[in-house]
Amino acid sequence: MRTEIVAGFATVILAFGAVAAYSLARQQRAVASMRLANEGYLRLAVQLVELRVNQGLFNTQLDQLLDGDPRERVTSRAWMALARRSRRGRLSVAVGLVRDTARTAREPDDRALLRRATESLAGIDATYATDEALFEEMFFALANGNVEAARAIERPILEREDRCEAALRGLMRELQLRIQFLADEAERRQRQSLQLTLLAIAVACVLGAASSVAALRSLRPLARLRDRARAVARGDLSPVQVDARPDEIGELAAEFERMVGAVAARDAALRAAHGRVLQAERLAAIGRMAAHVTHEVRNPLSSMALNAEMLADEVGALGAGAPEAERLVRAIQREIDRLTSITEEYLRVARLPQPRLEREDLGAVASDAVGFVRREMEVAGVRLRVDVDELVPAVMLDESQLRQAMLNLLRNAREAMEAAQVAEPAIVVRVAPRANDLGAAGAAVEVCDAGPGLTDDVLEHLYELFFTTKQRGSGLGLPLTREIVVAHGGVIRADRAEAADGGGARFTLWFPAA
Repeated sequence: MRTEIVAGFATVILAFGAVAAYSLARQQRAVASMRLANEGYLRLAVQLVELRVNQGLFNTQLDQLLDGDPRERVTSRAWMALARRSRRGRLSVAVGLVRDTARTAREPDDRALLRRATESLAGIDATYATDEALFEEMFFALANGNVEAARAIERPILEREDRCEAALRGLMRELQLRIQFLADEAERRQRQSLQLTLLAIAVACVLGAASSVAALRSLRPLARLRDRARAVARGDLSPVQVDARPDEIGELAAEFERMVGAVAARDAALRAAHGRVLQAERLAAIGRMAAHVTHEVRNPLSSMALNAEMLADEVGALGAGAPEAERLVRAIQREIDRLTSITEEYLRVARLPQPRLEREDLGAVASDAVGFVRREMEVAGVRLRVDVDELVPAVMLDESQLRQAMLNLLRNAREAMEAAQVAEPAIVVRVAPRANDLGAAGAAVEVCDAGPGLTDDVLEHLYELFFTTKQRGSGLGLPLTREIVVAHGGVIRADRAEAADGGGARFTLWFPAA
């Protein structure tokens, strides 16, 4: 209740302060408008008066040039030449005044006026520049005694110069109207500010009195409600009977208990839904992956399998004369069958099955995976190097799963270098005996590339499902690779390769010795 009392009086203060701030803002706008009128528009008006007067004299001299005494033409021509040289300079001064005034203008009407002034002065300056050549032609004809030719040139010049004078006159008239409007507006704002100040004082007095009366009427025992609020804060959400009261405190207590009941119900619902949400998220992930695999892989694999079967029939028809072709076709069919099997597994359980571990030569498995993609890498211009240590211990592996993991890493390396447009793409695969951080014996496979490497942001989300940095990547390769390694009891680690190995990304797969 003390907060409510303070809030009531704070409302009064804020209301009065808001009105005062509003009045001050209007006063500042009025001052800015008068400053704009005094320091900008009046100086510009004086300059425009000078320009218009000079333009009028110039037009008069031009109009009388060919009708006067030929001896007086020399004097008129000299005066006009002096006026022509100086008027564009005075015009540039006016343009500068318009530009300076525009920097302090805040109102849209002022900006529009100054924009029109700029365009009008620019048009006048363009007319002056265009007329210079016509003046030279007119004076040349006059010097040769061809008065009629000079008169023919004079007419369009005089019309254009008259339009310039009219433009200056119209611009002056707009400035005068704007200056008068700013003066009237400043006076009107002054009156409004005074009225608002008086109104704010009256409203503040009324609000202050009303807040005091309301506070006195509402100050009643609140200890019970306070204790109840503290109990709820400690986590006690059990229901409590509320005494009905026909005032704000009674309504507050009733609403508070309804809120406590709603919070208790919400907590129970959240706890019940937490498990469902986790399950729903997993199912959603499975659905997205299944849809992607079905759309992107399964249908093309079916077509490839059919074509490979037809190719096998064609090769078989050749008899024993094409053993190499038969071997290649069988290899293609094996790989298609293997990929088809993987897609079926994704669609069924959205995770890898338990690996079938057998004692394997890790170096041989890695070399076989590299050999499978060697032609693909050569076509892409990637140089492959495989280093297998003779002392690599045997490990327990599922050859098919490890082969999948190796292919994922090799193709990721190639695509990363292609995206970075590496001049000399290269991949180094190294298999060597290595102990883990706890000293357990094992073997490690390193896949190093010459690409740009992995940033800290990418490393943070590297193994998250569906996270990818490739434009058309699925975000499944590295998570599946990690699942394969973990299912084998191994560890996968990503860091930067040594300069001798390309200096790009390096993925290390460690497996315990058999």
